[in-house]
Amino acid sequence: MTELAPGTVYSQAPRCAECAGRALLVEQAATALVEESLGRLTARRCPHGDGWHVHDPVTETASQ
Repeated sequence: MTELAPGTVYSQAPRCAECAGRALLVEQAATALVEESLGRLTARRCPHGDGWHVHDPVTETASQ
C-alpha cells in the first residue's frame, strides 16, 4: 500500500468544528507535518476530541 504524503493526509483529514475547522489528524500524521516543516509547525492534542492539530506558532496562538 502506498503511503500518502503528509500534505495530502492533511488535505483529506476530517475537520474539527470546535477548533475552527482545523484538520483532525492522528498523532503520526501531525508529527510528520512538523518534521516536514523543519519544526516551523507544532502539534498539539485537540482539546475537544481524539486527534491532533498542527499550527504555526509564529502566526497563530495556541487557543485558535
